Parts: sequence; C-alpha cells; structure tokens
Amino acid sequence: MAEHHPLRTDDQNPKTAAYAQLNVDAERRAKECSSAKMPNLSHLKLCDYENVYEPSDDTYLLIDAIGYDIDGMTSEKCNDIKTTLEIGVGTGVPGVFLNMRLLNTASSPMHYITDINSDAIRIANSTAEKNGIPTNNLHAIQCDLATDILDELQNKVDVLIFNPPYVPTPNEDIGSNGIEASWAGGINGRVVLDRALPQIAQLLSFPNGVAYIVVVDDNFPEQIAQMMNEKYGIQVIPWLRRRARNEFLTILKMTPTREYRI
Repeated sequence: MAEHHPLRTDDQNPKTAAYAQLNVDAERRAKECSSAKMPNLSHLKLCDYENVYEPSDDTYLLIDAIGYDIDGMTSEKCNDIKTTLEIGVGTGVPGVFLNMRLLNTASSPMHYITDINSDAIRIANSTAEKNGIPTNNLHAIQCDLATDILDELQNKVDVLIFNPPYVPTPNEDIGSNGIEASWAGGINGRVVLDRALPQIAQLLSFPNGVAYIVVVDDNFPEQIAQMMNEKYGIQVIPWLRRRARNEFLTILKMTPTREYRI
C-alpha cells in the first residue's frame, strides 16, 4: 500500500555495491517500460474502497512490471503459464491484468486468488468478471495468505503476485480481516511478508516460476534477497523501482534456482 514514509535512512541503504547497482538498473527499467493499461474498474463504487485497498502507485508499478516481462516473452513461454496466484487480492487488479494479457494464449491459465477479507474476494471476483476473465478459470479462496492451498499448489504456481501490507506499524495493528489488513505490516513492515516468504518458496514452479512482490526500503529488501537465496534457493532482484511521493517502491522479482519442497 502506498503510504507516506520518510525517505530511506542510512541503515536502509544497500549494504553492497552490487545491490545498489541492481537498484539503479531497476530504476532504469521503470523509466523505460510502457505504462500498463489498468483493468476496467467502473463496476466499483466509492463505498467499495472502504473495504478494500484502492489501486495506487504500488499497484501501477506492479502491473508495469508484469507487463514489462510479458512484452519480452515469446508466445511459447506465455503458453507455459498454466497456474497464476494473487495473494491478498484486494480489488484484483494485478492478477486480472496478468490474465487479460494471457487470455489469447493457448495456456488459458487457472487463476487463484486469496484474501482474508471476504469483501476483497467478492470485489476481485467482480473485477475479473467485468474484464472478461472466464469464471471457470478463477478459483477464489478466503484464507490467510495462501495457507489453505499450499498442498494443492505446491511447486505449481508459474506466476505469483503479492502486494503485501508493508507499512511499518506496531505489531498489534496486524490481524484484522478488514481494510486495515491491506496496509498494517508490523515492525519494519515485514511481519506479514516474512510469513509469506516460505509459502512463496513452496508454491513457485521450477524452473520457470516467478513471483512479483511489492516492497519499500523500510522493509530491507536486500536482507530479504539474501535470506531467500540462502534458505530456499530463490534468486531475488529489484526489478522495477520508482519514487512515489516520499517513498521508494520496488517490485522484487523472485525466481527459483532449485525446486523447494517441505
């Protein structure tokens, strides 16, 4: 969720020159990429945004990142995408955007959405319907993160999307199943994301699975990258990066270097 944060402090700066260069490369890609076209949200009313997160700068950067990669894919690689998942779906925009781009491919992927908020499930379903995503290609599950489908989708998710609650807050702000769940991230904005990371490792297909995760510098993304590589064999790089008001948003791109099973 795009909120107002101070620009990064010294302790949030990259610890290595290599990661600092990756940030520079991600900022360049963000400037070069085309602006993605938002799915149609004309079915939503103002009151809907009282219950789910309204698309903002982080949403736009996320769909830009997805669109940037799809633009560079061959038709054969697009056809290899069989299963997609958006965790914490909100209005459903990123996953719907992805599947709209894949609608005319032979793969006709199965798209799963999860959210702890029942209003988000309802609204995301309506967003998919409004934008022509076939209902038989959509599975909606109300649950915490992807907990209820981990066994079903282990090592099967080709594209995973997660815009987590990344705003640093007191830990006691976490745990709601309402609108607060879309932004309250606990200490360093990492409490919910850290719970999701082992699930992401378990879900991604090998060798071609990819996850797109929204973070801000408050979340210490270089630390996330190091941990995911060491524990799960997941390569993490900043893929697109853009300043939004007084924060830096980054889309982390995660790809497995080995199959992870529990």
